[in-house]
Amino acid sequence: MAIDLERLVRYPMAGDDWAKTLLVGGLLTALSVLIVPAILLYGYLLRVLRDGMVEGTAPPAFDDWWTLLRDGVVAVLLVLVYQFVPLLVAALTVGGAVLALLTGSEIGVGVGLFGLLAGLALSAVLALAFGYVTPIGIANYAREGTVGAAFDVAVLRAVALDGAYAVPWLYGVALLLAASVVAGLLGFVPVVGVFVGFYAQVAAAWVWGKGFADAMGPDESVADFERGADSTSTT
Repeated sequence: MAIDLERLVRYPMAGDDWAKTLLVGGLLTALSVLIVPAILLYGYLLRVLRDGMVEGTAPPAFDDWWTLLRDGVVAVLLVLVYQFVPLLVAALTVGGAVLALLTGSEIGVGVGLFGLLAGLALSAVLALAFGYVTPIGIANYAREGTVGAAFDVAVLRAVALDGAYAVPWLYGVALLLAASVVAGLLGFVPVVGVFVGFYAQVAAAWVWGKGFADAMGPDESVADFERGADSTSTT
């Protein structure tokens, strides 16, 4: 459960090609409003998650772009499935609030604003809750190489209730929040914020992968996770 914070923070800069990796990742992040760059970014983060599962010492390279694209498609679809409920609540909230506001009455406006704030708060809580188990599902997909493994209830429950995963998950969330703050402070230099965001995503994905592997226990050897990597690259 112990996390070497210094190692975690330095991980995205480990290896000889870290600057190239950061450059490519930052560019993909900047272009993630487009479909293909976003999918490639998700594919890479899945690769980093897998690297965390085997406690890799340096971030993987941006190569084998076809595999990145394919893994990215799966990762995006899994995230959408896991976030379906929060997204649905948000959509219903906004839709209901708009209808209430369109009535033009004071009561309608009041109800609309209250419903909007309450619904968005609920959707945020749900997004956080489902976001807690999303990396588990994606990590189990990376381990097993099958989409069905991403919804293995037994694995989801066991890992989610294990502190060996919960603590690293919190570390990852803290890194992402810190990056958001830094990016906000550097808003006058938006390009820098993009690279800071990518840096934090890489560190978070790595520590979530490590937490998943630790929660799975000593019976899951490094070879097991590497076999999962082989199977996802051939499916």
